[in-house]
Amino acid sequence: MIVPGPRLWRAGVVAVLVAVLLSVAGAGWDRAVLLSSAGLLLLALVDALSAGSPGAVEIARDFPPAVVLHSHSTVAWTVSRRGRSPRWVAVADELAPSLHCDRRFETRVPPNSTVRVEHPLTPARRGRFEGDALTVRVYGPLRLVGRQRTRRVPFVLRILPEFRSRREIEIRMRRARLLDVGSLSVSAHGGGTQFDHLREYAIDDQYRTIDWAATARRGHPIVRAYRAEEHRTMVVVLDNGRLMAARVDGATRLEHAMDAAMALDTVASRLGDLTALQTFDLEMHPLVPAGRGGAHLGRFTEALYTLEPVLSESDYQLMAEYLTARLSRQTLIVVLTDLVDPVVEATMARAVATLALRNRVVVGAVTDPQVAEWALSVPSDAEAAHLTASAVAGMGSRERAARRLRQVGATVVDAPAGKLATQLVDHYLEVKARGRW
Repeated sequence: MIVPGPRLWRAGVVAVLVAVLLSVAGAGWDRAVLLSSAGLLLLALVDALSAGSPGAVEIARDFPPAVVLHSHSTVAWTVSRRGRSPRWVAVADELAPSLHCDRRFETRVPPNSTVRVEHPLTPARRGRFEGDALTVRVYGPLRLVGRQRTRRVPFVLRILPEFRSRREIEIRMRRARLLDVGSLSVSAHGGGTQFDHLREYAIDDQYRTIDWAATARRGHPIVRAYRAEEHRTMVVVLDNGRLMAARVDGATRLEHAMDAAMALDTVASRLGDLTALQTFDLEMHPLVPAGRGGAHLGRFTEALYTLEPVLSESDYQLMAEYLTARLSRQTLIVVLTDLVDPVVEATMARAVATLALRNRVVVGAVTDPQVAEWALSVPSDAEAAHLTASAVAGMGSRERAARRLRQVGATVVDAPAGKLATQLVDHYLEVKARGRW
């Protein structure tokens, strides 16, 4: 396929000037135009024949198979050409605009040589990107025209979710000396399951932990102290319905939930606990079975990177029935969703109550800081007053939803954007340290 080159317009201007000069010299305008056009066409034909075949250009694309969202990486193209003369080669690649990478370039390739061209890549959207079209154009020595061909060079690029809270989580792990928390048995005042020792009764002990035989022998109340089981199982459940498609602080609620899920898995793995990952919308989607360790976080990330919210209502009751049927022992269940009062009253509260009968349930959600700021603002005009009233109503609805979930036995963590992961981790550490799970 013959295509125009970058210098063709200059040649066209020269052809017009030549036609004008010939006309002034007495050749006649029609004849002058014909001669100049024929000359331009001849030059273009010679240039196209001299360009060589695009098939003689070998090109390879090189980039990492996976890149973290919003991180900086590089795409490189290696261009090789067989021939005795240097040529300009233009390349257009099939890269999505959200990758924020310049997909076109031109380079001069010396004879029988290889040139490497690199462009920065900063993805702005998570997911799996596939493509195969790579268009190569070779210009002749005058760069009037070029010969072009599209070839198939397939690629797959995975954009993984960003672990925004990683630094905060590492700081918390160092401050709390999490390794000690995970390896030592802790007194739980009856909250654990394994007997550890007898001790004197304290004011906050539960009556059911009193050892009556030991009390009779010693003449004052004695209780059994239990120690928490060191390695337990946590199930992280992500709501993948329409509520999670709303954007808060530049990211969807689902993105904030992913960050919290990776944070919980990181901390739990460091402490030796097992973490499983599930998502649900109209159906249940078990993604990662219970496990721990560095490779397990990688499996979490791999399972999450293609996840997109389904624009339908999530079936909370199905989620509760599914987990209840498969969990044979007490488990910490973290449900990452949003707090919408009508939804909580209609379905979510019943589902959470079912789970809380035999498990410890935590519901995590993200509060929009902008709405919270509006709710606390002092309106200066009628429009601002309406905005403040709407924000107050919205925050009140979230508080009612949270209160209802607490009434059925759940712990609710409704945190501002950017704080959900750290607050859930803090709660997990508190539960772990006290042996309440």
